[in-house]
Amino acid sequence: MVVLLDGWVDAGRTSARVERALVGSASVLVADFDADDLIDYRKRRPVMHVDDGVNTGIDWPVIEVLAVRDLDGRDVVVLTGPEPDRAWQGFAAAVVELARDLGVRMMISLGAYPAATAHTRSVTLSGIGTTPALVRTVGYLEGRLEVPAGVHAAIERACARVGLPSVGLWAPVPHYLATESFPPATVALLRGLEQVADRRFGGPALESEAAAVLQRLDALVRADADRSAMVSHLEATTDVVTHGHPADLPSGDELAALLERYLEEPGDDD
Repeated sequence: MVVLLDGWVDAGRTSARVERALVGSASVLVADFDADDLIDYRKRRPVMHVDDGVNTGIDWPVIEVLAVRDLDGRDVVVLTGPEPDRAWQGFAAAVVELARDLGVRMMISLGAYPAATAHTRSVTLSGIGTTPALVRTVGYLEGRLEVPAGVHAAIERACARVGLPSVGLWAPVPHYLATESFPPATVALLRGLEQVADRRFGGPALESEAAAVLQRLDALVRADADRSAMVSHLEATTDVVTHGHPADLPSGDELAALLERYLEEPGDDD
């Protein structure tokens, strides 16, 4: 089961792109949740349709589980929709119960976060999971880090209680692109999904789109001295991490503060 609930950290508008790659136009509804019990409509207001002054309908938020197949015809179920505003523990327990009824063998959350990295460097995923063996398959951030939790974390803890393997794959997005579309993060997450679950999604079109975006970004950076200097600094920082010398990196508290500021900033979504 792939967990794609939006409303928490979604740097680079990655969740919607991953959902399109997974769900596409061929999906079957397996189950849905009662949004009235989970969503605060004053925070996440439904959309009303008005034609010539007449209220013709309302689009209500939906949280649902969809059955899809990957490029090789193998089964996947996708939990999609807005992150619940309340009852997280009960919701997480219900998700895990449904997963066990469906014969799910692994729970995988996908997401992206703003980071001090450059678009010129490859997107390296970080894993957060229920066992050390799981996170070692994709890599992880060393040391202790305390950050605001999403409902993904509650689902992971519920999985751990029943022995269902669960791992979250998180893609770093350059902080200067956190509110923009960044397809390379989508590509990295789909590759990570293939690595840990042997399920293939995406394809050459998505790879080509990511390459084209990187080319446009390179051109913008070359045309502006300040941007070029910023990217060069971030490249150096990223290379320090790659070569295993993190002494000059921001501390865990500083990274947590960056994430909290990102969460507090107004965006297109609440």
